[in-house]
Amino acid sequence: LAFLLPLINISPVLEKNNWTHSRIVSAIPNIADVNTPIIPKPIPITSLPEQLLGWLPFIIVVGAAVMLVRLLFQYYSLVKMRQSSKLLLSGPVKVYQVDRPVIPFSFGNAIFLNQDLHEEEELKEIIRHEFIHVKQRHTFDIIWSEAICILTWYNPFSWLLRKAIRQNLEFIADQQVLKNGLDRRQYQYLLLKVIGAPSYSIASNFNFKSLKKRIAMMNKVKTARVHLIRFALLLPVVAILLLAFRNAAKHRQQSYRDTPAADTIAPPK
Repeated sequence: LAFLLPLINISPVLEKNNWTHSRIVSAIPNIADVNTPIIPKPIPITSLPEQLLGWLPFIIVVGAAVMLVRLLFQYYSLVKMRQSSKLLLSGPVKVYQVDRPVIPFSFGNAIFLNQDLHEEEELKEIIRHEFIHVKQRHTFDIIWSEAICILTWYNPFSWLLRKAIRQNLEFIADQQVLKNGLDRRQYQYLLLKVIGAPSYSIASNFNFKSLKKRIAMMNKVKTARVHLIRFALLLPVVAILLLAFRNAAKHRQQSYRDTPAADTIAPPK
């Protein structure tokens, strides 16, 4: 939505319904109407900020390239691990044995774990959790969040969005596991036991850093009313953003022609 909303022009809808000059629409400032304040020309000794501003596009592109190389390096390391791992289960979902200390994780249609570090009952629940990530194709969500960070690495909200997406994927997997009948407290003890730092940031890890939030979400009583309230608050925000990015150039020209003063002004000699 953040990428698409500025590209949507609702001016034709406003014109069709005669809402262009309504009080509500006029009360929301148009991005196109925001005038840049006139800044006096700096003396040569302080022209360094202007030079940095000229380098800004180059810095953004270089930063995106560095982030892309970082992601490709992580993917290459993941491929190397897959080649050195032992295939335990073949089929639509593959399970690989990794002969080193690693937190269970999944990527694409593959689950990676070290079965020597877990008991049989733990392995069942770990595989069930990671199977949900594979079945619902959560890898695409993770890659999408990484792509957003690559394109807008300079925006701190992109990193917050990336973190929120990963948290939401873990919430979904935890909810599905508990729906299958597993005891909630037993599952939470399992999360506490399988603790450590994720091996790959582009993979869905069984133990996520926000473990406290995951346990709190499992114990939270969910109500449909809360979701409706959040959705009701989101709609006005989207409406304000659409109005703020409307194209007002045509409206300004039309309103100038319609004013009586425009007909009485004499042309310059």
